[in-house]
Amino acid sequence: MLSLPASLFALAPVFFDTAGRLQRVPAPANPGTTRFYTLVHNGQSLVKADGGGWKPALLSASEVSEVGGGGALQVFLGSVEDAASPLQRGDYWLLETSALDEQPPASIGGDGAAWEPLRARAGPSVCDALEVDEAALLATARGLAHWHNSVRFCSKCGSAEVVPYRNGKGRRCNVCSERFRPRLDASVIVLVLDATRSRCLLGRKAAWPTGRYSTLAGFVEFGETLEECVVREVCEESGCSVDRSTLDFVASQPWLFPRSLMVGFTVCAAPSEGADAALAVDEDELEDARWFSKEYVREQLGLEREAGRDGPAVEGGFHVPSRVSLARTLIESWLAE
Repeated sequence: MLSLPASLFALAPVFFDTAGRLQRVPAPANPGTTRFYTLVHNGQSLVKADGGGWKPALLSASEVSEVGGGGALQVFLGSVEDAASPLQRGDYWLLETSALDEQPPASIGGDGAAWEPLRARAGPSVCDALEVDEAALLATARGLAHWHNSVRFCSKCGSAEVVPYRNGKGRRCNVCSERFRPRLDASVIVLVLDATRSRCLLGRKAAWPTGRYSTLAGFVEFGETLEECVVREVCEESGCSVDRSTLDFVASQPWLFPRSLMVGFTVCAAPSEGADAALAVDEDELEDARWFSKEYVREQLGLEREAGRDGPAVEGGFHVPSRVSLARTLIESWLAE
């Protein structure tokens, strides 16, 4: 069983109290409690430059009213009480502004503010530069914004009168009263090891930056268990059979791009999969899959750290996903065994 440093991946911690989402009436402003808003517009988050990184560009209630926030979607995210958090104590809300006539200017977030996607297809992303709590806050806000925008019509009666209720906890049809709750799509993500745990099986998609390899992953089929999904996905993508008796759950992570729950495992290849066993890569899923030794992966990630970057130490060189991913956590934890 891998030992998991909690700081290795940034999007998983539930660091705030979400009980307010369950309130049946709009949450009143608690005396002495500050309300903060994080803004999302067409999938982009309002952030501001902070040295060499980024910070959330949070607005106060009065600032929101000045930019016409009354016509935007407001969703209660939770409350922060932990004095050790980089976020101030208070209530945190999503303000989704895509329905406004014009996108609010980035300058409302202060000097250095900009509208940015949280993820980058290649190279460092905004999420990589955020503190753990900040990344979790912005990812949750973006995921809920996407969900609300995708549930515009009632799937029961077809009405367009579907509105948020309980501070954005869900949506309700005003015609037939059908209710909708945010849902996550279950996916497995698995680090496959050889019988000696000295090598790992990684794959890459053709669309990824040159040199990027990651753990194998896939969505859970309807009626399938998580364990069955691990066995099937590994075999389908790489042709490798696994030993189910070695299957270990490691951790889970909400991956809200747009709405997955990644469930992480390790598993060892079946004894029949010896060092010389050929892989059968599903080219519809992967461009390549291969075994990497622990020494090689450790060396490459060490070079990456020496270069002071979250990505390949040299252009086009071997690298794995960034620190905000569960894939990186699985790999780093294996290296630390």
